[in-house]
Amino acid sequence: MFQAVFASLRLAFALVCVGLGLILGAQWLGFIPDSRLAEETARRKFCETVAIASIDDIRQHRWSKLNTTLEALVRQNDALLSGGLRTESGTLQAATRHHRLCWKRTATAAAPKDVNVAKSPPVDATAHDSVLFLSDAPETTEVVPSWVEPSEPVSRDATAELDGEIIRLDIPITVQDRTWGTLEFTFKTNATGLFGNLLDQGILRLLIFFAVIGMGSYSFLMMRILGVFSKTQVVPERVRQALDTLAEGLLVLDKDGKIILANDNFLSTNGFEPEELQKRLAADLPWVFNTDDKDADIELPWTEAISQRKSVVGEILRLTGRDGVHRVFSVNAGPIGEDETRKGALVTFQDVTHVEKHRLELENMLSMLRLSKDEIQKKNQELEILATRDALTGCLNRRAFFERMETMLVDYRSAGRPLSCFMVDIDHFKSVNDTYGHHTGDDVLRKVSKVLRDLHEENQVVCRYGGEEFCVMLPGHDLDEAMEQSERTRLAIMNIRLDDPESLRLTASLGVSELQFGATDVQSLINQADNCLYVAKRGGRNQSVPFDPDRVDVLGEEAPQPDDVADPDLVSLPFHAVTALVSALAYRDPSTAEHSRRVANLCVQAADGLVCQRDIYVLEIAALLHDIGKIGVPDDVLHKPGPLTDDEWKIMRRHNTIGLDMVAGTFHCPELERIIRAHHAISDRGEVAHHLKLDELPIEARILTIADTYDSIVSDHAYRRGRPHSFAAIELRRCAGKQFDAQLVKHFLTKIEADVKESSLGVPTSTGIAFAVPKQTALKIGQQIERIAEAMDAQNVTDLRDLARDLSVIADASYLTPIVDSAKQIEEAASRGETVEWITLLRQTQKLLDLCRATQNAHLIEIEQEETLFFN
Repeated sequence: MFQAVFASLRLAFALVCVGLGLILGAQWLGFIPDSRLAEETARRKFCETVAIASIDDIRQHRWSKLNTTLEALVRQNDALLSGGLRTESGTLQAATRHHRLCWKRTATAAAPKDVNVAKSPPVDATAHDSVLFLSDAPETTEVVPSWVEPSEPVSRDATAELDGEIIRLDIPITVQDRTWGTLEFTFKTNATGLFGNLLDQGILRLLIFFAVIGMGSYSFLMMRILGVFSKTQVVPERVRQALDTLAEGLLVLDKDGKIILANDNFLSTNGFEPEELQKRLAADLPWVFNTDDKDADIELPWTEAISQRKSVVGEILRLTGRDGVHRVFSVNAGPIGEDETRKGALVTFQDVTHVEKHRLELENMLSMLRLSKDEIQKKNQELEILATRDALTGCLNRRAFFERMETMLVDYRSAGRPLSCFMVDIDHFKSVNDTYGHHTGDDVLRKVSKVLRDLHEENQVVCRYGGEEFCVMLPGHDLDEAMEQSERTRLAIMNIRLDDPESLRLTASLGVSELQFGATDVQSLINQADNCLYVAKRGGRNQSVPFDPDRVDVLGEEAPQPDDVADPDLVSLPFHAVTALVSALAYRDPSTAEHSRRVANLCVQAADGLVCQRDIYVLEIAALLHDIGKIGVPDDVLHKPGPLTDDEWKIMRRHNTIGLDMVAGTFHCPELERIIRAHHAISDRGEVAHHLKLDELPIEARILTIADTYDSIVSDHAYRRGRPHSFAAIELRRCAGKQFDAQLVKHFLTKIEADVKESSLGVPTSTGIAFAVPKQTALKIGQQIERIAEAMDAQNVTDLRDLARDLSVIADASYLTPIVDSAKQIEEAASRGETVEWITLLRQTQKLLDLCRATQNAHLIEIEQEETLFFN
């Protein structure tokens, strides 16, 4: 910077010197007038004018007036020192003070070289219109005033005033071509210049003005010129050409952030012209900032690079070009200069508009995927809730309950820790539905379930077991602690209050059991608690009853002792035994066998979603065997075409006891016996036995009763023809709440109406798939049904995969392609390990079980037909 200033001063001084020389040369050549000559001419004209004005006073000899005039002129003109009128003879007729001295000094100083004496042409008196010829005037003698005598002393002030060079000027006065005298004047000379008389004051002032002003002006001009020159030369032409070959946009900025150079790529990309960007601040370009605060202080990359002398890499900026398009640039900025000197910055711009666009598209896609994932998770959670929770109460359903408790029971048994449970049944719940309506019953269920979940869901497992029954599992609690929890629950239920009706008071009966009584699985433990529940019902309700081997269960049989618990292997229901009994029934009474098969199909269809798969299988067997005792009924009673008498009804009722004995001796399954026993507990007139209530019956027995009644109404008999489906639905609804469970009737009709195809009489026809299968194949498939149901309820993937593989082999040997395909789908889905989708697997298993039941039905139909032909 100092060098540029010094160079500017040198150039300015040189230019000033050249200008001064030109001015002096112009003066010497006469192009500039000499002020001294002009002043001398003006003085001569002044003297001539005074001479002409004094002609009249001279003619009239008014010397006093002339003296006064000359004195006035001296006072008014600072340059005029004195004046006087001298005749041709040398006599002063009029003069101002000190005129003799001034005139004498000018004469003495000018005598040697004859300088400073101004000669004027004589003034002819005849040439003036207002003057007379002096010859006409009377001759007078010269009278010299006393104040102009040579002896007059000169004061010190006058001597100081007369110091310096004096110029005299005389104007001759002629009269009729004869010189009369002279009008004399003395003037002060101008001060000499720097170079004496070579320069007058006018040209000297011009030179000084030009030197001072020119030095400043030229210095400023040279600084500007040198500044522009240095900036344009910071990037030589060859470097400019090299920068124009870059594929990226580039700006060269000075220390103030002004644009010195923009390469071709930056200009062409944004549509700018080079002149448009020259000297413009880079920050003033139309940048687009993603900020809502317009007053926000945004530091641009090059500003940081210049001020902090560090490189800035990968900064994203958006710029609006001349074409109005917003472009995205990746900006890199680096400082220019060494050490701490700030000379500017080098800024590169890489156009990443397409990359940024793709990035935004990817972000949008990722956002959509996240939303989809969240939605899927939400749906999965909803599906999980639907699959594991009861929709009305929010408690676990039976399938989810057993799935959770099987693992827990194994863990607690192996650890030797106590595990208890208690069953809860709302007292007189059917009366609530009958008296206040089903909506009030739903409110009661919701209130009771909320109490159970609030008290036990945090650390225990709460399940809606069926209808108004709930089951609560208490891990880590022995029997005493479980009794304490059950009493606490019972009291909480008693404190439930409804808004409508306010007068309704609730009570509950509870049965409690614990693993110490020999329960081998969850179902056994629940059965023990359920038996205690029925003891509580029979004992007056609103109480908790712990498990006691000496107590009697609800159906009058002795509760099983711990040592008498059946072996799980003996609890299985072999299908070949079922087939043998059904074959015997078909031989004895084909219509009853066909009726039992239809009732079994209806039970399976109605129980879907209410109980687990194994319980559905047990219910199906119970439906097939619920009338097996008719084998012992005489033919004249069994095949009587008309109504039965009272004695015949007594004989007919014996088949219940016969059937129970046959089932108990063949299968050793308490659940199966209990369902058939409860079903037969209802009299032929629809009245429940005096020691039972409808809501105390197992849900499977209630479903079996509804299905049996429905099929009896719509089927043909020897004494009447079958009624249409609509009639059967009306009858079931009419007896709902008395002979049948109202909720189950509604559920039953909903299930069968979805698949009913009515004939001309309105009777539903079979929609199942019929398979012609050998007897041995049907028996093998029947044996697999229970095992698959148990594996699915326990969610045992390994057993389910193996059973599906075995079933596929069995079905493939008989060319049962639908069963083979369904089994392979299950095998493939169960082979996924931890990623198995239980909802899909559940649907596939349900489909497979339906196909397997179809083979059973087909085999039973075939047996019935064979037995019918043989009987005929």
